[in-house]
Amino acid sequence: MNQPLFQSLGIVLFAMLVLSIPFSSVQAQTFYQYHKSGQLTLYAGGGLSKYFGELSNDRKLGDVNPHFTLGVSIPIRPKLFVRPEVSFYRLSAADSDLPEEDSRHNRNLSFKSNNWEASVMAVYGLYAQGSQSLFKPYIMGGVGITYFNPQAKLDGVWYELQPLFTEGIDYQKFIAVIPVGAGLGFKLNEQIEVALEMSYRFSFTDYLDDVSMTYRDPLLITDPIAAALADRRPEIGLEKAPAGSQRGNADSNDGYMFMGVKVFYQLPGQGPLRRKR
Repeated sequence: MNQPLFQSLGIVLFAMLVLSIPFSSVQAQTFYQYHKSGQLTLYAGGGLSKYFGELSNDRKLGDVNPHFTLGVSIPIRPKLFVRPEVSFYRLSAADSDLPEEDSRHNRNLSFKSNNWEASVMAVYGLYAQGSQSLFKPYIMGGVGITYFNPQAKLDGVWYELQPLFTEGIDYQKFIAVIPVGAGLGFKLNEQIEVALEMSYRFSFTDYLDDVSMTYRDPLLITDPIAAALADRRPEIGLEKAPAGSQRGNADSNDGYMFMGVKVFYQLPGQGPLRRKR
């Protein structure tokens, strides 16, 4: 385990500590205390995941894939909740899907990736818990860690790209992410609520797609598979890119977005969160 991974884990642990402060502040209140018979809620959801990076086409909704989420909503105050959750999501993109006038089209790179994410988010709702309002908008933000594993297809075979060092960089597959988003809940009955939700993940890597910097010198790549996947221009009849020429854009990190629906189920036998002296 090297320095970048330690830094990512440190960011996550620090943010989790910050998010835990509301728990202790609830206990520390002397004048008002929040009664702890609040609504503990389980939820599941799914929808679409969208990648943003060197290979993305931001002018259309293409390159969308599925994502699935499981979590629990823990009330801290009437309008504030903490949500630990775990998600599976897929990302993919290909330069060949870009318009021919786009300079990236001739680069001919592509990837797909099956990923996992664990996160903790603070959720602030417009209406307090126990409110009878039919519609419940909310905003959220937090911290998480994700595992990603970009792959590319060559001659009908999928290869993991990170071990091939296509740019000569040994990047980490576990990295920190910062999720932010908003949602709109619809109360169906006393125990079930459905929410439409959209959230974006700011990542701490530019290698979700295995593309970031420059082309390696092909004379330094001894593995023929690595050489073929590092520069795919010859597959469409173009000459190899010069060593050191631009392959990606290291000025900004990659990210991804979730868009979908979540179903919340309040565990039975619990009353609304309320304050008491």
